[in-house]
Formats: sequence, structure tokens, C-alpha cells
Amino acid sequence: MIRALIIATLLAASTLTASAQKHTVVFYNVENLFDTLNDPTVADEEFLPLADRAWSAERYRAKLQLIANALTDIAPQPPTLIGLAEVENRAIIQDLLQTAPLEDANYTICHYDSPDERGIDVALLYQPDRFHYIGSRAITATTASPTRDMLTVWGDMDGHPTFIVVVHWPSRIGGVRFTESERRICARQVREVVDSVMMQNPATRIIVMGDMNDNPRNKSLTEDLRATRRPTQPTDLYNPFVEVRRGSSVYDGRWNKYDNIVVSINTPLLPIDGKRRAAIYRHPTLLTRRGTPCPTYDGIDYKGGASDHLPVYIVIGK
Repeated sequence: MIRALIIATLLAASTLTASAQKHTVVFYNVENLFDTLNDPTVADEEFLPLADRAWSAERYRAKLQLIANALTDIAPQPPTLIGLAEVENRAIIQDLLQTAPLEDANYTICHYDSPDERGIDVALLYQPDRFHYIGSRAITATTASPTRDMLTVWGDMDGHPTFIVVVHWPSRIGGVRFTESERRICARQVREVVDSVMMQNPATRIIVMGDMNDNPRNKSLTEDLRATRRPTQPTDLYNPFVEVRRGSSVYDGRWNKYDNIVVSINTPLLPIDGKRRAAIYRHPTLLTRRGTPCPTYDGIDYKGGASDHLPVYIVIGK
């Protein structure tokens, strides 16, 4: 029933019209964006005022301000779509959207509470005058351990049916090889959904964004999701982040490109940095003196940064 509804609404979306324009699409892992309230249903004890990190209302507001500034500074006008990872709940997203200059950007929230043990979710923010929302669904990962849901959202953008997936796949904690299978399970689930949508309406534009905890050349992306630098089949996805320099996060002194936005080949991407069709936003306020992403904490030591990841983005044309 749900699958039929997705297909029917995407087919209907293809009949809508809108004035064509450029659309910036951003994904940002905002690293442990918790409020200061204890939620007994999730493991948020580290981010309470009396915990070792001394998480406070002042630090919470400062983090929201850094994130709000970054999201609105990426492009001349606010992004049409913003995918987020590591948000504790919907109320936090509402607080973010009430933080200047985001408060005037007219965003609507799409969010579901996920079964992740830490209580961190993914979400999509969209401007309803530029992306016409039709429906959404959270897909539970079939991994061995509970993890974040995969958020699917469908609607219309510039008269084109558009299907969006926001993900945060399982981390590499425990070792790359030991955890690889969990990420590949998630990738195959997303691919199955994408195939269903493409089969029913090949004109649908697909956008899959998220912290995949794998680099663009890892098997979860190239083999399971079939997102590559040079797609060879009509249903393959294009990953512009293969060509992006460095990465959006650093671990053990190495840059990683875990944050990706991949699209169907019928999604027209505009050049951002020379010929590259994807970019990482590296504003000084988001960086340490060494030029790496400035986290909010290093262990229990407060660093005052926005996140240990940087925002990534693409620009979609007509």
C-alpha cells in the first residue's frame, strides 16, 4: 500500500509545473546535536548540564548559531533542501529554525524518531515554495543492531517528480571490515527503493544524501548503491564527490569523504568549483587552526565548534 502511494504521487508530481530555478542541496552531519533535557528513552546522559561535558543552554545556543550561519552562508540564497544527521529530536530542529538567520528562510521539517540507541536521527528541511512536498516514509534498516532510519521524501521541484533519501549508515567503530556488512545492507535497501521508483517512473529525479561512513570508492556505494563517477547504465547513480578534494571529516589524521550526495543521471548538476559539480563548505568559523573541522567536544573537553563534519552541497539546475 505504501509503495503504491509513493509511486502514484510521484506520477502525479510529473504533471505539476513550477518556474525553473537553481536549487542548492546541502547535507550536514551536525555531530551530537542534543538538547539539555534528559530523555529516558535514549542514551543522552553525556549531554546534560551535570554530566562530565557540562552541556549547557549557552553551549547549545552557540552550536545552533554556528550551524544556522553555515547553512545560510553556503549560497546566495538559502538552500532548497537540507539533510541533517545526528539530531536528537524534532524540537531541536525547531530551535535551529528559530535561530537567525534561518528564522526567515521558511523551512518545513520532515523528521521521524528512529530506533538508534543514542537517539540521533536524520531529517530533511525543505522550502515549501520551492519543493512541493507530497509524502514521506521512514525505512527501518535491517541491520543486526538498531541504527538510524533511512528517511524517504517525495514531491515536485520545478515540475519534476523528485525522490529524496537521507541516510546515516552505521559507523566504523569496531573496525572497517567488521562493520562493512552493516553499511552494505543499508545501501542495498536504498537501492531497492530507488529501483522501484525508477521502474514506475523513469523521469523521477533521485537524490540520496547522507553520512554513509564509507568513501565514494567503497563497495557500499559503488556496488550496492551503484553510485559512481561514471555511470554506465540508465539506472546508475552519479556521485560527484569522487572528484572533490580532501573530505568533510578527519579521523586519525586522514581526511574522509563519508558525506555524499548522489543523484540520478537525469538530475542536472551545475558546476560549483571549476568543473566540479559538488563542494564542501570550509568556512573559517567551522575549522580549527589546523584547517580541520572543529568539533563541539574533543572527548570531554569543550572546543566550541559546530561539528566534526563539514557541510557538503550540490546545485541543481533546470
